[in-house]
Amino acid sequence: MLNKLNKRLIYARKSKSLKQNELANILKVSLPTMNHYESGKRAPNSELLSKIATVLECDPGWLLTGEGEAEKTNATSKDAVPIPSGSLNGFVLVPRYNIEASAGGGSIIHSEQVVDHLAFKADWVSKELGATPKDLLLIHSIGDSMEPTLRSGDLLLVDRNKAKIKGDGIYLINFEEGLMVKRLEWMMDGTVVIRGDNTSVSREQKLTAIEMEKLHLLGRVVWVGSKI
Repeated sequence: MLNKLNKRLIYARKSKSLKQNELANILKVSLPTMNHYESGKRAPNSELLSKIATVLECDPGWLLTGEGEAEKTNATSKDAVPIPSGSLNGFVLVPRYNIEASAGGGSIIHSEQVVDHLAFKADWVSKELGATPKDLLLIHSIGDSMEPTLRSGDLLLVDRNKAKIKGDGIYLINFEEGLMVKRLEWMMDGTVVIRGDNTSVSREQKLTAIEMEKLHLLGRVVWVGSKI
């Protein structure tokens, strides 16, 4: 079953009797990069996925999500409507990073490599989140200081643009010990209170003017995905 993007990519390439190096040459990417795409170690961005769909004459929606038929049904590669960069058939791709943001005492960033992409409806991103796709990223939360709002292992959708708007909310921050997800409250005197929602394990911290200089807002959490 072709339940992963890299498997669908291999299937589509082989259906056109192309070797891996031949497709890499057409796409103007290196062979090691192409190998990473097909092994699932990395995922091509939306612009390249659109190009792959055109080259392999497969349906871009199927390539992205696995839904529908592999082959294009209503258009050929010659008369196909170009897909805008950043979206595929009404979807946008958001990169997921192999970093974890602590909902406890802090977590150091070990790597910022993008491990894959998740698809979200473009209309939902625009209308519900009021976000621009290029400003979004996905990371996982660890720790229990933000329970019950966030649990360890939750997938967090972060809007980097909303870091510029200093309103109360849950933020991805870099402060002293490393990367953290905390609730921030902006006080009338311009100071900030950092706290977790789980008051049994988290204490409130009001930053001094000097400590404020150590606080870096990386984005605001706008959506969370959880396992049941």
